[in-house]
Order: sequence, then structure tokens, then C-alpha cells
Amino acid sequence: MKEMELKMNKLSGSEDEVRIEKMTMEDPSFESETVHVAHALFTNPKTSSFDYTAELYLGKVVGNKVSTSGAINFTILAGGSKSVDFSVNMPVLTIPDDAFHVYLEVKHLGTLLITFVATEDVAVYIIPAIKVTQITWD
Repeated sequence: MKEMELKMNKLSGSEDEVRIEKMTMEDPSFESETVHVAHALFTNPKTSSFDYTAELYLGKVVGNKVSTSGAINFTILAGGSKSVDFSVNMPVLTIPDDAFHVYLEVKHLGTLLITFVATEDVAVYIIPAIKVTQITWD
């Protein structure tokens, strides 16, 4: 699959604290219950090194974590950048297909610094399948 850049819009917080320079992932149409990885390039615009915690999740609204990468801890040196990978299991669906917003929250020492939402949703689908276990004749 090809990698594509995912545009992220700031929902809350300040990009003076931490910036996302680039976010990439596979074409955002995935089969239910498969694992995929998004890659984010973060920049620390400050003159000191900082420890961060970031979480990427799929949901319908902010805070509705249908599927999540879990918290990822990382450090960025002063004025430096770091690429961080977010592995996410696609949600289990009970309908043939659904779409979810992609959210990214970044914290420092438990305090939320910034929340981003992608401009494109992730589409999740189920591939139809059937098993024939027995054929009987009358």
C-alpha cells in the first residue's frame, strides 16, 4: 500500500508548545480488526528538551476512543524533531462499513498541550465471507 500524508488541524491548545510537521499513514481505508501504523513527525520549538506523551485514536467525537494507540512516551531535544509511530487496531464492526475521525492528543506531565484532528477520516470495512458447513438432500 502507498503512504499518504494526512493533514492535521488544531482543535485546542497551542502550536507554540509542540508541532506536528508531518503525519503519514497508508491509504485510510482498512479492513476491520487489522493493525495499521501512522507516523507523526513532531518538533519541539522551545529552547529546552521536554518529555511528551501522545495518543492517536479513532472516534466519532473528541474523547470517544473507539480504537487507540495507547499512550506513547518520547523526548524531543530543544529545537529538535522526532518521528513517532502509532500502531492502531482497526475497530470491530457490526455493520458492513463505518468511518472514524483521527485524533491526536499531546501531553506534558499529564497536562494536555494540544489536540489535533485529521482532515480525512479513516474508513473501516468488513469483507463479506460465508462458510458452507453442510449440504443435505431431501
